[in-house]
Amino acid sequence: MSGRNPTGERPSARQPKRRPRDPRRILAPGLGWLAALAAASTPVLAQTPAVAPNVEAVVQAGRWSEAGAGEGAYRVIVASQGFEHVSTRVLAQWKADGGEDGQARIVHEAELVAPDRYSLSAPKLTPTAAGVRVELRGVATYDSRRKVLCRFDLAPGGKATVVRACE
Repeated sequence: MSGRNPTGERPSARQPKRRPRDPRRILAPGLGWLAALAAASTPVLAQTPAVAPNVEAVVQAGRWSEAGAGEGAYRVIVASQGFEHVSTRVLAQWKADGGEDGQARIVHEAELVAPDRYSLSAPKLTPTAAGVRVELRGVATYDSRRKVLCRFDLAPGGKATVVRACE
């Protein structure tokens, strides 16, 4: 059987040479796989929360622990609104560490400063024995010559106490 091909026939000198494979046939499955991967990951990217454009500052400090809610960090968010008279809204959040799914969650939230009266800068957070002290500085919205200072204490359980009202 020497000189014969696997089908048992003798090779013919007239048989055309084997042509190289078309690169499109080689690349097509890989490109299809890549497109499927990109399409599958798009919903994940779309679900990722974005920071709102009016958020001026996010500061996180200190630790809390609470039965039933777990443990985590204190976070304060400063957001501005308005055009001619810009004012600030300040929120405190108790952010629990990521669980088994790796996702952090907000277990408590409190509005420290309502919008419309003050324009405040980024907060200063100082850990205390009971939680965190939040200090805010800025000016009155309708009279920028009037300086403002506010202080709040945050404690486990979503407790926010006014130490010094914004004035």
